[in-house]
Amino acid sequence: MSLFIKLFFALQVLLCNSCFAKTIEYDLSFDYKAVTFKGKTTQGMAVNDSIPAPTLYFTEGDTALIHVTNKMDVDTSVHWHGILLPNHEDGVPYVNHPPIKPNESHLFRFKLKQAGTYWYHSHTGLQEQRGVYGAIVIQPANKLPIKFNKEATIVLSDWINENPDNVLHTLKRGNDYYSIKKNSKQNLLSAIQNNGVVSLFKQQLARMPAMDISDIAYDTFLANGKPETFISAKAGETVKLRLVNASTATYYSLQFAQGDIQIISADGMDVVPLNINDFLMAIAETYTLLVKVPENGMFELRATAQDGSGYSSIWIGEGQRVFAPDKEKPNLYQMRMSMPTMKMKMSHHSGHHHVMSSPLNRKTSKVPYNKLKSLTKTVLPKQNSIREIELNLTGDMERYVWSINNEILSESNVIKIKRGENIRFILVNKTMMHHPMHLHGHFFRVINGQGAYSPLKHTVDVPPMGKQLIEFEANESQDWFFHCHILYHAKSGMARIISYEDDPIDLEIESIRHNLYKSESLIYASGSFLSQMTDGLAVVRKNKNSLNINWQVGWQNVTPTDYEINVTYERYFNRFFTTFAGIELKNEFEEGIFGVRYLLPLNFESEWRINTKGQFRTSLENSFQLTNNLNAFADFEYDTGTKIEWGAGLNYSVVKNLGLITQYHSDFGLGAGIRLAF
Repeated sequence: MSLFIKLFFALQVLLCNSCFAKTIEYDLSFDYKAVTFKGKTTQGMAVNDSIPAPTLYFTEGDTALIHVTNKMDVDTSVHWHGILLPNHEDGVPYVNHPPIKPNESHLFRFKLKQAGTYWYHSHTGLQEQRGVYGAIVIQPANKLPIKFNKEATIVLSDWINENPDNVLHTLKRGNDYYSIKKNSKQNLLSAIQNNGVVSLFKQQLARMPAMDISDIAYDTFLANGKPETFISAKAGETVKLRLVNASTATYYSLQFAQGDIQIISADGMDVVPLNINDFLMAIAETYTLLVKVPENGMFELRATAQDGSGYSSIWIGEGQRVFAPDKEKPNLYQMRMSMPTMKMKMSHHSGHHHVMSSPLNRKTSKVPYNKLKSLTKTVLPKQNSIREIELNLTGDMERYVWSINNEILSESNVIKIKRGENIRFILVNKTMMHHPMHLHGHFFRVINGQGAYSPLKHTVDVPPMGKQLIEFEANESQDWFFHCHILYHAKSGMARIISYEDDPIDLEIESIRHNLYKSESLIYASGSFLSQMTDGLAVVRKNKNSLNINWQVGWQNVTPTDYEINVTYERYFNRFFTTFAGIELKNEFEEGIFGVRYLLPLNFESEWRINTKGQFRTSLENSFQLTNNLNAFADFEYDTGTKIEWGAGLNYSVVKNLGLITQYHSDFGLGAGIRLAF
């Protein structure tokens, strides 16, 4: 094609965009809304009195003019997920602009430079869990449309009737309530039933935490705000279905009742059409599908929570219902056994490292990344220098600390990049959970074996003990957020600021940036109250520092009542190692104590301490889950002053904060009572 013809067509496209581009204006009002699910009414947060929020429609080239009014009594915000826009319009409080205060408004204005399926949500606190999320649909300006008969947008989400702040508090104090509630707590009986005894033993030997797919037991799963939604279409018609996973902590297995569905776009970017049935959709991803309606019936596209705890249904067609197959609950023991460590490989197509996500097992739905292929080449400019950064996704499930390179988000671990570089992130997941990592303001290539046609995405799943390689051109300015899109993980530290070091942030943002790094103190307590004794723990914790109060008081078989109270400052390094110092109060004396705690194989908690009188003490304790609700525990202590002390017992979890307990103690004998947690 001659240069003249190319210029002619380019001019036509430019003129066409100018003629049809419009300013599209929306008014969005954020306010509280009472909602009822599973027979319980709770307070949600709605946009224009709707959960999910209204879908926003644009055409590529339009200018979006969006008025956001906060009618609540708390700060709020809105992030335009996956949209390429000026830095100050991205919507993350203290990263791009101040939060929207109560009874105040903010005007967002940006030009749509792309087409596809995207979404928007609050980036303040845990508001996303309470209902502040909605879809964005941007039609292409010039591309010939794919033929279809009907179009529908479906927003998938998860809902819990409990206040999200209480949910996070429960997770941070190490309570296993949600695993117990959905009957997924790993235990000996379950391991026997699922041929997982060897796996369970290896896990304990390797000091690994129990595997779980989702942190939370959700009350229901929703499609456009309901457990099921309907798309009326006739047999033979093609439905274009725009799917958004706006869940806070749920991946979905997508499966159609009959035949394949076709993926034509991932995260808003067109891909070579892919026929598939049964794939895993990560949190914060979007997929656009074509579904041809089969004959005779209304067919289910089922979005099953990855942990098997529930699903929502999208019914397509007319007539008698045809159900998608039921998904078996994942066998957590077999998933662990089939989880190899992946190795770096060189891609023959691009000369870059090629990292594949780790497979689980054949019955498990998988993300379709290795089959996604861009319609056009996505190679980065060869003249750019390459900056390679390894980011280890780390965490402690029991303490509920989620981090990158073992550090939570802070002002000291900003990732510096320069405009004009090609940035390569090696994402290494060292935890037993999936992490959907989302980069604001950029699209990245997922290196998946497709060479020059690697797909572009804004969110990528990094599977348990697996790796992903992504790369992008640094072509923006100032600071952007990068984080795990499991809401509770991001709020617990798994996030970073990506900062263009040659383009400082605005002074207004710099003056409030410190608010981004603020973390609240966690206060919790648990204690056993038995007929012969009481013992327990109260904690005030902030980041890696905590003030602990341990007590043990016994009155049976002893005169007078015997008590020991330890008040210590503790410094957490990782889930294996903690140091402490403080005072110990006993019946007849008090003394200073210093020591360490270390996690031994088979998950034995060991403690080694010395007091100011030179006396040495070592102790071991462990607990072992027998059934979903019942666990056995034991502890052993040797002290050069008081010699040997030991105890053992059983604890049965009744409800979230209450358990029944029986315990034998070497000094106080046998007793029974209750265990409380707050």
